[in-house]
Amino acid sequence: MDHLRLVLVTGAAGFCGRHLCSQLIKNGYKVMGSYHRVPPPRKSPHPFVYLDICDRASVDSVIEKWKPDYVCHLAAQSVLRFSWKMPDKTLEVNAAGTIFLLDAIRKFVPKTRFLQASSIQVYGHMFSSGKPVKETDLLWPSDPYAASKMVAEFACLEFASRFGLDVVIGRAFNHVGLGQPTHFVFPDWCRQIAMIEAGQKKPVLEVGNLKNRRDFLHVSDVARAYEVILRKGKSGSAYNIAGGTLYSLEECMKFLMNKAFASIEVKVAPARVRQDISPDMHGDPSRLRALGWKPELTVFDAIEELLNFWRLRIRMGRGLHEETTYR
Repeated sequence: MDHLRLVLVTGAAGFCGRHLCSQLIKNGYKVMGSYHRVPPPRKSPHPFVYLDICDRASVDSVIEKWKPDYVCHLAAQSVLRFSWKMPDKTLEVNAAGTIFLLDAIRKFVPKTRFLQASSIQVYGHMFSSGKPVKETDLLWPSDPYAASKMVAEFACLEFASRFGLDVVIGRAFNHVGLGQPTHFVFPDWCRQIAMIEAGQKKPVLEVGNLKNRRDFLHVSDVARAYEVILRKGKSGSAYNIAGGTLYSLEECMKFLMNKAFASIEVKVAPARVRQDISPDMHGDPSRLRALGWKPELTVFDAIEELLNFWRLRIRMGRGLHEETTYR
């Protein structure tokens, strides 16, 4: 394989990883995806390599053999509520795994550019200010997942400072789109609606708290943002991947109700109401926009695509056994 512009994407079989790989190929990069728990797709436009980011020897072997010019690190335990059940594993995967990758790059390909896919959750309690968060704001995590991502960011900056590694960080706000598993709200809603339309479920959409507002993005725009940061980002800098617009879950629910082919009652289910809901999550995207990026799609585009996907899936008889897209 021609190693010019070779990008190793960890978590390439995951939700955003699939979209990022497509975006990179579209922009002329050679892509190598890594997988661990879930086998890669049988049909893929790029090759895959096995990589356990919690195994230092595995990480060293992959980096030494393939010598990528870029590493986009998306592999993670990325479900916030799961992090409370397994904080030790979350820290191991998200923090130690990142450190193993950074150290392998230091040893074998010190000129490689490293993109850390972080999260807006690192701001945590700062959202209580009511202002759009900026990259210069305090990182103040409010859960184990966010804490693990903050530690990973600090490791990136320390390797950059101490060893001269070329690192950039993307802090993505909530993104939505095809491939997102149903333990997230919009795929869950779309699956329920598709089942109702097909007569497989009573005409009741079970929801949680609808008043929450988030800066939702289409996953394709997030993938484009990662590619722009990889190509243009200033070494040692973090970038908010945000649209700058807040949407409530209620707005999105009403949009889906207008698209539904059935009369559906919306019911708040106590089991779906989270007690640890944070305030509005609003981000300042000006630093990323200065690189030439802006959203091209909306959350409504994304959820309509999800609804049509689940309609097709239900018709094919596959709706009750949705496979996870976990990395």
